[in-house]
Amino acid sequence: MKKPILFIVVLLFALSAGLAAKVRIGGHEVSDESYLGAKGFGIGIVLGVTNGLSIKNWVSRNNALQFDANWDLNYGAMGLGAAYLIHNFEFIEADNNKFPLYFGIKGWASFAPGGIAAGIQVPLGIAWIPRRAPIDVFIQVEPGISVIPSVHFAPGGGIGIRFWLS
Repeated sequence: MKKPILFIVVLLFALSAGLAAKVRIGGHEVSDESYLGAKGFGIGIVLGVTNGLSIKNWVSRNNALQFDANWDLNYGAMGLGAAYLIHNFEFIEADNNKFPLYFGIKGWASFAPGGIAAGIQVPLGIAWIPRRAPIDVFIQVEPGISVIPSVHFAPGGGIGIRFWLS
């Protein structure tokens, strides 16, 4: 299981390095100065309390939808989640990088052989978005509660990387 994940991460970095390369045409340098990880559609992996696939789609300059399909370690089951995220790009300023802080609301469900669990979480995180690479790297915590089958604390979180197909 570790080898396929490592292969995917290495492949994403290799692709991003190739796409971020500067191109010279007629003695002039051509490069995309936009932040590719801050627009469009991204897909990647998350490792943490929930391990699996992360998909994010920007719906405006500061807002995004994030969807997760994962193996939920809290319940030993397959899990699905959907979050609406609000980003602040001005809190941390850096040359050639963006570090947006974000928060949102997330609904999740876990499907196990013994039953179904569902709840609400509040994702809180920070992302690193380099200027020329079509990736973002993020870390988030997700305090929350389970409401089905009973009410109790149900935290989540993890670290991940996404490749952007803008």
